[in-house]
Amino acid sequence: MKKTLLAALIATATTSAFAGEIYSSDTSKVSMKGEVDAYLATTDINGTKSDADINVWAKVQMDAEQKINDQLTSFASFEIEAGSYYGDTDTAANFDDVHVGVKTDTWGIAVGEVGDLAESADAIQKDDITNEGNYMGSAGGNHRESKGNGIVAKTKFGPMTFVADINTTNEKNLDSTYGISADYAQDIFSIGASFIQGETDSDEEYELYGVSASAEFSGVYLAATYAEFKGADSFGFYGVTGLADGETMGLAASYQIESARIYTTYAVADIESNTENGDTTNWVIGADYALASNITAFAEYQQGDADWATDDSMTVVTGVYYSF
Repeated sequence: MKKTLLAALIATATTSAFAGEIYSSDTSKVSMKGEVDAYLATTDINGTKSDADINVWAKVQMDAEQKINDQLTSFASFEIEAGSYYGDTDTAANFDDVHVGVKTDTWGIAVGEVGDLAESADAIQKDDITNEGNYMGSAGGNHRESKGNGIVAKTKFGPMTFVADINTTNEKNLDSTYGISADYAQDIFSIGASFIQGETDSDEEYELYGVSASAEFSGVYLAATYAEFKGADSFGFYGVTGLADGETMGLAASYQIESARIYTTYAVADIESNTENGDTTNWVIGADYALASNITAFAEYQQGDADWATDDSMTVVTGVYYSF
């Protein structure tokens, strides 16, 4: 799923206004929320075309909190998701984003699949503003985050936010992946930097570092990201044989008019691998409209190319996100 949720670790576990409280007391609460996404999409990816196809995907999320004392609160969360997507189908219900942790008003620590709470790559993904478009501005972020073997710590001091995470592996001869980031946000401007280092499953060096900046004013949002990487294997529509090193640049812009938003992103990666070399690009243009505070409709066009590929690629997607 493309949608990336940048939920604050030090906020309450239940952030949606539509989350239903199942149980609560003076010291604990359990709540539920969810989402159903419907898509109509047609694709032409590196020469493989598809007809317009309807797909539906859904998730349910359970959140719990328990106060330990006046300052410290424990929390836990997990999702159950299933459905079809224009790139894949998995109708079996699966658990996802399972994590548990503790927090105060200024810091928090969690273990599990913690990327939806916070990860060190968040600070350099300010240009990730599309609904379903490929994200390439920082070459995909942490390569181990989705495996669920992570621990993350996040703290905030005034306009500064710091994140540190470790994603472990039980392979004796492979190093875990370590990341740190700092993010400064003040008034209309923000700037972040991240550094991540570890090893891939094939015992190759993995490294990602970069900077990202954004500005927001009068309904306009602008962002740019620059990153360098080692040991990546996927770039938007295109993968490589083995692993690649290189650099990426991502740009994003949007304009909000009441409930409507128009947006565009452009990213280019200059890569070098044993078999594929050159540039790959990805461009997205789209619009979305909030039909209600929990219902968003969107339409999006995306195209990409790579110097080593024989064909360009594109997707046209329309859809609705319904949260509850």
